[in-house]
Amino acid sequence: MPNSLKPLTGYCDSCMMPFTKDPLGANREHEKYCSYCFTNGKLCYEGTDLSEFKKAMIAAIVARGESKLKAHLFAFMAGFAPRWKKK
Repeated sequence: MPNSLKPLTGYCDSCMMPFTKDPLGANREHEKYCSYCFTNGKLCYEGTDLSEFKKAMIAAIVARGESKLKAHLFAFMAGFAPRWKKK
């Protein structure tokens, strides 16, 4: 496996999405973050407010065509991510 490919095991340190569900898979930019949370060399949400991150996450998930219920469940799970446990 070339060094540029990231592992598909584990979860995003920001939103807890399994890397196997990442649309870019092993081609995502960062080893610890999914392609939804980390793009163009930086975190998409650089703030430190978990509540605001969850609101942005719900809006993005619904915009991709997922249900609000599913979006709220995923946002709830994000609170357990390593990035937010430090806050």
